[in-house]
Amino acid sequence: MGYDNGAFAQRRMETRDVIWLAALGTAARRPARMDDVCRTIDSVAAGPWRPVPELVIGCVEEMIRGGHLEADAGRPDPELRLMDHGRGTLALLLGLATARPSSPLGQVALRLKLAFLDLVEAPERGCILDEAIATYKLEVSEFENRCRDCIADGCFGALWRAGDGERLRQELDLLQRIAAAAVA
Repeated sequence: MGYDNGAFAQRRMETRDVIWLAALGTAARRPARMDDVCRTIDSVAAGPWRPVPELVIGCVEEMIRGGHLEADAGRPDPELRLMDHGRGTLALLLGLATARPSSPLGQVALRLKLAFLDLVEAPERGCILDEAIATYKLEVSEFENRCRDCIADGCFGALWRAGDGERLRQELDLLQRIAAAAVA
C-alpha cells in the first residue's frame, strides 16, 4: 500500500487500512501471532464488522513484504514484530480520517484508534481526537437534518432513529471527555 504519499492523508480509512491498523498496533504492544491480530479485530469490532481471514492474512503478508512487520522465517505460526517502517505507518494510520461514525467500518476504525492511541505522543493524540470529534459533530448534524426531512418512517421507525441520534450524541460526548483526558 502507498502509505508514504501526501494523497494518503486526504482520504478516509478503508477496510485494508483498518486491518493494517489492527496488525501494526497489536505488534506494537508485543510480538504477536496471526491469532492475536484476529483476536484484536474481533474484540474491538465487537461483532458489527469482520473481515474474512484471507484478507487479514493477505494484509499481514503484504506488511511483511513491505518491511512494516518482521516474521520468524520458517515457522508455521511466526511471531510478528513491528519494524521502524511499520511504526511510521502506524502513526499515519492513526491520523487518517475514519469513515462515518454511524457506519460499522467507521465504528471499528475509531475503536481501533482509541485502542492504540497511547502509542503516539500527546500532541498527535490531540490531533487524532480533534479529527474524530469533528467527524462526529458533522455526522450528528447531518443525522439531525436527515431525520427532520424524512417522511418514510412511521412512529416506530422514528423512535428507533431517535435512539440512533441519542447514541451518536452520547458517543460524541464520550469522545470529548476522552480528548480532555488524553491531552492533559
